[in-house]
Amino acid sequence: MAEKLAPKKRDWSWRSQAFRGIVYQLIAVGLLGFAGWWLATNTLENMRIRGIQSGFGFLAQPAGFDIGESIIEFDSANPYWKAFLVGLSNTLRVAIIGIFFTTILGTLIGIGRLSKNFLLRGVCTWYVELIRNIPVLIQLLMWYFVLTTVLPPVAEALHLGRACT
Repeated sequence: MAEKLAPKKRDWSWRSQAFRGIVYQLIAVGLLGFAGWWLATNTLENMRIRGIQSGFGFLAQPAGFDIGESIIEFDSANPYWKAFLVGLSNTLRVAIIGIFFTTILGTLIGIGRLSKNFLLRGVCTWYVELIRNIPVLIQLLMWYFVLTTVLPPVAEALHLGRACT
């Protein structure tokens, strides 16, 4: 029977790569901690000198601005925390509606790409390849400029279902 040799004991000296790695990591963590401490104290000192207060105390102050469209009633006398709540509710509303309609649109276009109809398959493939290759920011800017130049101003809004005079 072969005897099992005991595992080699590590030599913790500068010649050991494992030892140097641990020391370098400790030095790096120490430098990062010192840099974070220095930035925080420097920032707080500069804010104290300039009379700038930090914290969340501003949330109870009146916002001083109106939000045009919201589920929750809001006016300029309401506090900032309510403005954040209104903004969150507006964001969730738009996101949920957008997710719903884009899921339907994506499903229809995906089915259209599998169609045996040459024209439908070609249009859906063309749409996917065109939209996929244009960055989202460019698409947003394009739709913004198209909609703001094509649609009338708010004072002259289009009314559907009534005779325009």
